[in-house]
Amino acid sequence: MYILDTCAFLTQNHPEGEIATISEIESELNNRQSKQYFTNMKEIGLKIREPKVDSIENIRKNSEETGDLGVLSSIDLKILALAYEMRGIIVSDDFAIQNVALHMGVEFTSCSGNEIKELRKWKYRCSACRAEALEKVDSCSVCGSEKIFRFKVK
Repeated sequence: MYILDTCAFLTQNHPEGEIATISEIESELNNRQSKQYFTNMKEIGLKIREPKVDSIENIRKNSEETGDLGVLSSIDLKILALAYEMRGIIVSDDFAIQNVALHMGVEFTSCSGNEIKELRKWKYRCSACRAEALEKVDSCSVCGSEKIFRFKVK
């Protein structure tokens, strides 16, 4: 089973076989062609599923461990949770989704052929005082600067 992220509908490119996604994916489709493709895919067998709350929480926990939680949307978390639950293969060009999938042992592929090659762990650093945090924040708890950036730890 392939679990489709937004890229599959925007590019109209995904592997053949059983496919599923979540209902909220439709809200990320920003042009007529991708919306029509989504509609067509539903008519020929695209399954719309919703992951369980405990699966989403498991993904949230794992995303915190990799440092990706701050860059994943609620839709991204649900796509990951659905793939985890259904033991599916995620189809996504999003490197944060791929990173969490790799961390959890969930298979993934991309629409464009661009896939991460190694697991990455991320932290956040204030550009003013260089204080570090494990989670994304709007401002530094030490100096108050709003210039926070993400950096690779591993």
